[in-house]
Amino acid sequence: MVNFRKPYSTITILSYSFPPYTTVRGLLANALGLGDLWTARDDYNIGLEDLKISLKPLNVPERFQDMVLMKKLKPPADSKKRKDLMKKLEDNDFNLDVLDEKEKELYERMRIPQNTSAPFVKEFITPVACIIYVLGEIEKLNELKEALDDPKRPLYIGGSDDFVIISDIEGPIDTVEIESDEVDSIVMINEEVQPLDKKRILGRVPYRFDVVNDKKRDYSRKDAIVASPLPNERLKLTKMIKCFKIGTENVAF
Repeated sequence: MVNFRKPYSTITILSYSFPPYTTVRGLLANALGLGDLWTARDDYNIGLEDLKISLKPLNVPERFQDMVLMKKLKPPADSKKRKDLMKKLEDNDFNLDVLDEKEKELYERMRIPQNTSAPFVKEFITPVACIIYVLGEIEKLNELKEALDDPKRPLYIGGSDDFVIISDIEGPIDTVEIESDEVDSIVMINEEVQPLDKKRILGRVPYRFDVVNDKKRDYSRKDAIVASPLPNERLKLTKMIKCFKIGTENVAF
């Protein structure tokens, strides 16, 4: 069971029925070992920005809701004082004796995680099966295939305890770009390109994060409005679009 959180949901934490683009990028970054919490936390934004991702759902997961207690960690106030304190400790080989009484008080507060907690209604979905397609340069795809066969870190998708079972890794394979009004994958839609069956519109999905200020770790989220076919069916569109022929399937990126 997993929750692929819809970012606009608050009191009731709703879930997409499939992993969004950003979630898949996180999975690939984990396999490649991109980024770490200390020195290069955001490397995946650069390392995977040229990859295009699509997905074909293989089942329709069930949904249910449960009450959960959510804790939100937060640092003590006054980030400048915290930075100055850590700089002072680093310059003195982390000797706490160099701190005055107020700095020691702040240091003790920093050692204990500050948090707020509240009950939320959280939506879960039962295991989802899908085919993920990745479009990119051959060298990058070969590197990615090796990483998925032997990942640098344990693979999870969504939450850190939502593990992934990966099977049947194929490629890189040759593709042919075509035009079609029927696709087998999720597809980005706009005013001109719509599914004939409006019920197949899933809404706004996070696509990637663009850097606004890397020093402050400030990002803007780029979204895409997508529609999805039902399992074992093609999604019929109002207009021909460019897509790729992969085997017998038409995949839109």
